[in-house]
Amino acid sequence: MRHRLGLRAVLLDLIAGVEIKGDEAMIQVLAEFSKRNASHVLGILNLTIPLDESAIWILGQYLSQLGLSTESRRPLENGQRVRYYRLNTENVVFIQEVLSYRLRQREDREKKRQEEQTKNAAYAARMQSQYGINPPSTPPLNKDGSNNWGGVDTDESSSISWWERVKYYAQLAIERFQYGVNAVKQLLSTLTSDERCGVMLKFEDINQDLFAQLVADAPDWVEWIG
Repeated sequence: MRHRLGLRAVLLDLIAGVEIKGDEAMIQVLAEFSKRNASHVLGILNLTIPLDESAIWILGQYLSQLGLSTESRRPLENGQRVRYYRLNTENVVFIQEVLSYRLRQREDREKKRQEEQTKNAAYAARMQSQYGINPPSTPPLNKDGSNNWGGVDTDESSSISWWERVKYYAQLAIERFQYGVNAVKQLLSTLTSDERCGVMLKFEDINQDLFAQLVADAPDWVEWIG
């Protein structure tokens, strides 16, 4: 609704520091549209738009609903005082901080995504070069939004990334190895092929000596992954 009103364009100008008098075309269009569609504005935005109010007053109601306000000045022009409105300075600072915070969040997410891709590519290359098997890949999502395709269903792993789950399973495999190779093999049998690949590779990363012992005890371990 606010988009159809043209409020976004007005806000962008106000955030940029533009001053308005209320007779600007976009402000007048916003006010006229609001009056013509007063019943819809009331039903959707819960704002009452009187037909006899000014464009500036109507704009102020929309801004107030967003937690914003205006401040004004009255310079002398051609012998008359003319009132100019601009967004409250504190509001501008707050909005800029929010936008900067959101931008940093997007940049951080993109950085983490790229780091994850780089790490996955390194794992894939290492798995292929050392063991000649297909590298693990993050499983696609199920219809319910999860990516658990037959793996161990644990509370710890339900809310973390696929590689974090692999690290969790790798630690379990290390702990189970004290009970023998079959205990590790049994754990792997509950996972998907991709997860088994990742777990074994992470096993080696965490404890190379123990992994070497597992390979010595079970030289056919690569077959477990298929």
